[in-house]
Amino acid sequence: MFNLEEIKDPKFLKTLSMKELKILCKEIREFLIEHISKTGGHLSSNLGDVELTVALLYVFNDDADKFIFDVGHQSYTYKILTGRAKDFSTLRKYDGLSGFINYDESSYDHFESGHSSTSISALSGFLIAKEKGENIHDTIAIIGDASISNGEAFEGLNFISTFKNEHPVIILNDNKMGISKTVGATSAIFDVMRRSKVYHGLKAALCFIFPKPITHWFHQVKRGMKAFFQHDNYFEDMNLDYYGPYDGNNIRECIKVLERAKEAKTPSVVHLYTKKGLGYKFSEEDEIGKYHGVGPFDIETGKELKVWKENEFSYSEHVARTLKDIKCNKNKICVTPAMIIGSRLKDLQKEFPHSIYDVGIAEEHAATMCASLALNNQKPILFMYSTFAQRAYDQILNDISRRKLPVTICIDRAGIVPGDGSTHQGIYDVAMFLSMPNMIICQGKNLRETEGLLKYIANINYPSVIRFPKRTEILGQDLVEINDMKWEILKKSNKNAVISYSDDILNILDLVEKNNLDLEVTNARFINPLDEEYLESIKGRKVLVYEQVCQNGGLYSQICSLNEKKNLNLTIIQMAIPQSAFVPHGDIENIKKLYRLDDESLLKELKKLCD
Repeated sequence: MFNLEEIKDPKFLKTLSMKELKILCKEIREFLIEHISKTGGHLSSNLGDVELTVALLYVFNDDADKFIFDVGHQSYTYKILTGRAKDFSTLRKYDGLSGFINYDESSYDHFESGHSSTSISALSGFLIAKEKGENIHDTIAIIGDASISNGEAFEGLNFISTFKNEHPVIILNDNKMGISKTVGATSAIFDVMRRSKVYHGLKAALCFIFPKPITHWFHQVKRGMKAFFQHDNYFEDMNLDYYGPYDGNNIRECIKVLERAKEAKTPSVVHLYTKKGLGYKFSEEDEIGKYHGVGPFDIETGKELKVWKENEFSYSEHVARTLKDIKCNKNKICVTPAMIIGSRLKDLQKEFPHSIYDVGIAEEHAATMCASLALNNQKPILFMYSTFAQRAYDQILNDISRRKLPVTICIDRAGIVPGDGSTHQGIYDVAMFLSMPNMIICQGKNLRETEGLLKYIANINYPSVIRFPKRTEILGQDLVEINDMKWEILKKSNKNAVISYSDDILNILDLVEKNNLDLEVTNARFINPLDEEYLESIKGRKVLVYEQVCQNGGLYSQICSLNEKKNLNLTIIQMAIPQSAFVPHGDIENIKKLYRLDDESLLKELKKLCD
């Protein structure tokens, strides 16, 4: 019935009947399943919020209305209804459609949100700007996938409650899930709210049977009713007008409650419970987060299309497997902020249920908790994505680094990250950790060296970071034993040298050997501390430092500092990501080419080094 690719803007929604709106929702789901099965992307969260988003753009349809999605990966239906369905074949590809809200993509994208729990704080800024005379009408934050449990969301709620003359709307998209099932008291509170069936039934009946004046009167006396049917509601305790919970997958119910919230006089929270993955059997039944973010998959079977080779593992998976070898020490405890699935810790959690803790979307809490564990004779291992580790800078610096506490930090998704774009790149963590005293930083050239590094640093009494990329690899046969923090010379020469780390050094070695270049190739598997003895041994040479991090604050900067301090007379050349760049989404090879880090550019620099 609908040609989604012809949609220019959401204004047409007002012309549709309820029957047509339901058909539209069905067709959007079919469109999402078909396209995401080919491109990959965030599947379950977007299948769950179709009716919610359609109702949102049906009720709030003014050009000056502002929509803030939290997190931005739940915005695919919004993209379709704002004229971007025709671009879905390019989703997450280089120069294609972003998987998140993107200012450069559409005037409808009002606030970029790659990380969670920022929407209510952003909403506050829009409200103040409105008071200052900006052309802003209704302001709406859509917060979902457990983002409400993060500290910044509570800070935003605390502030938003102070607005007396504005009526922003906060839509709580409550699907009981983050990536996987939510944890903690916040989740338990929402369970209580959802189970208030008698109250919910009375409320829904009044909403649909009686005219608006009566339902508004009912809303004014609801707290008395809730005292009987539902004892706690912290939104109302914060003086926020609360509507809910309502069925977020019922288009009629969504429209009715959003229309009421639109007419409210004070800040309000609309609590909509939705089914994550609705409309696709495999994602509906998924309780561990397998279909939260997917690669291309077969719609009929739900199986990913990638064909895994024998002994092929992702770095995340192999690091989790390695932990089994060091779990015999009962004092080793793994902590992760909502990354149990992404960090491949689920099987380990089943085997060691009292040694693996998922603290929810709470990076700062996770870091300080690990510091406390270390103070109490435990050996915590903290799993974080590179991009999310940035959120815990203060806690890692002051609670862990400052006191030299033996916390091992596993940094997943290090280096260039394809698909997710500028908010998710793993190119800043080296500079962040190098700014902290006492911090050991390392990265292996392959799976086996990563395994050896983890076993080494997990058993030393020092704050340590081990980085690894979002990548798969064939597992080599020989274990790499690490007994010290020295660098590894992969190809010896008396000529100039190339220094790098990660699998980049193996690629460099391959280029050097294939082109018969007389260069020394050195694996700086410890980014900090530097191997000063090695650097002194190549005194007076030219050195090329290649790394997938931002230009300032990486290995190159460390070597430059030592070069000046010790008068090594090294001529140092850098290949890295420009400091001014925010890396876009797309495949790694195109991104490398964009910043002249590709093989062709690298070979040119290697040949120059031989001159």
